[in-house]
Amino acid sequence: MINALKVLKELDFERLAGTEGEEKARKIICGYLDSLKVSYELEEFDLTSFETGKAEIITESVAFNAHPFGLSESCSTEGEMVFVENAETVRVKKNAFRGKIILSNTYSRSLSDELKKGGVKAFILIGACLREAGSLSHRQKIYRDGCVPGLVVDFETGKKLSKLSGEYVKIKIDQQVSAKKAKNIIAHIKGKGIDDNLTYAVGHYDTVSRSPGATDNGGGTVTLLKIAEHFSKSQPGRDLKIIWFSGEELGLLGSYSYVKSHEEEIKTRASLVVNIDVTGDDLGNNYYFVLGTKELLGYVDGVTREKGQLFKSSLEIYSSDCMPFSIYEIPSVNLARSGGVSSF
Repeated sequence: MINALKVLKELDFERLAGTEGEEKARKIICGYLDSLKVSYELEEFDLTSFETGKAEIITESVAFNAHPFGLSESCSTEGEMVFVENAETVRVKKNAFRGKIILSNTYSRSLSDELKKGGVKAFILIGACLREAGSLSHRQKIYRDGCVPGLVVDFETGKKLSKLSGEYVKIKIDQQVSAKKAKNIIAHIKGKGIDDNLTYAVGHYDTVSRSPGATDNGGGTVTLLKIAEHFSKSQPGRDLKIIWFSGEELGLLGSYSYVKSHEEEIKTRASLVVNIDVTGDDLGNNYYFVLGTKELLGYVDGVTREKGQLFKSSLEIYSSDCMPFSIYEIPSVNLARSGGVSSF
């Protein structure tokens, strides 16, 4: 029997899509599928990825360490740093920050084009209070279109930098960005043939940078292995595909690649996606989000309550690997757990 905790410990390392970490994780997952005698295949896709780098913000009196946004290439720049509490100000005060380095405690990816058009030299995001500096990444299209270098600092560093608003600073980013290849793992379990509908159980096995991804999504990765173990011994009524996607953290790249290359299968056979993303927080709460109909929500509520498993449930969009399937109106049930110890 697969020991879930043991597997999770084996996956205790950074698994950025397209890197050696991803390959190492893939070998671990495939090793367990081999032991279960579950057939699988690997499907490769192209992406632009990066090796986790480092950054520095140099003021007149002191230097601060920072984390570069993923896909921010190695560079050096300098200029006046301006603290802007609400980064949306960039949309309103067009060109007011040309040639400046913006420091803010808010950010959204939709601002990327505004920053570029406004001539902003760099963007520094202040992380959440009482947490380490987080990991953010530009998306593939933003990188291709050209983006302003981005950095993240922790909250305490952000407070210190905010008091230096108006001063001249230098920024250095050391991070290698290049074209890479990542791979999805697709396991097949033949059903009893009650009909030709195909069910998917999916989740991603890649992580953000500087994180072992224990809950996002090591827990989901291990859960999929346990699903494979169960149905390798108890044949499902319908055909089942269990898929470990890569590249989710860089914009659902693996799931989009799969859907694009399996369009006919999805149009003719796909019936339901069960997506497991973010699981394992201590003292947290269990959730599921149905992207589909209220009838499906009611059905899943009934099944889980009958089993004595209470989830916080809702009918809404869940931004994860279910989304590419939704283009073809394939419903999904998205399982998650959060609210306890922060996800790392």
